[in-house]
Amino acid sequence: MANYLQKAVTGLALTGVLVLGVPLLFAAAPKRPFSHKYHLTQVAACENCHTEAASSTKAGDNLIPDKSACATCHDEIEIGEPRKLGVQKFNHAKHVQMGSVAPMIAAAIKSKTYLGQHPPAAEVLAAAKDACTGCHYGIPESESVNPAKAGEGHFPHMADCLTCHNKINPPESCRQCHEETTKNFRPTSHAADFADKHSDKSLDKSTCATCHGKKFTCKGCH
Repeated sequence: MANYLQKAVTGLALTGVLVLGVPLLFAAAPKRPFSHKYHLTQVAACENCHTEAASSTKAGDNLIPDKSACATCHDEIEIGEPRKLGVQKFNHAKHVQMGSVAPMIAAAIKSKTYLGQHPPAAEVLAAAKDACTGCHYGIPESESVNPAKAGEGHFPHMADCLTCHNKINPPESCRQCHEETTKNFRPTSHAADFADKHSDKSLDKSTCATCHGKKFTCKGCH
């Protein structure tokens, strides 16, 4: 009985509530990773939490759920700022009308026209049933999201976008989504010595396809 009471009091202390009218000053419970997998069992669709996504027309819109969306189940919650995106022009409203693009991505992978080096697995794409998970694939099984790290957070990869937006003519085609005023907009591999080294045999030219397509030649730039 004593052990049970001790555990109960400790559990209450971690939530910061009063025990016998006395505020307990124990440390707050540590933050836990956010699980989309669990929350999708509690709501009917992504739009229940991301209420502004379906009508958003600007890439800079904050589409992270408002605290009011969490208040039904959570008394206290911290919601951070959205991560900085690499695109400045994007219209969610138009893309939502298209439905899931996962079948098109799967078809591009099968026909070997997909331009990414690490295409999503077939079963991941097959699990994408709507417009949201068609682009943000993997969300139904996601147990954590770390938007501070590039490549995480289940954001679409550029190769996914190029499945439909496949007219590659840099820099003009880049400006469809990326600001024209963006300076030094280039991959990290394009360091100061890239101009001297990019003709080396050590360069895997397949990595160039996402920006330059598969049919690019030296004369395209020179």
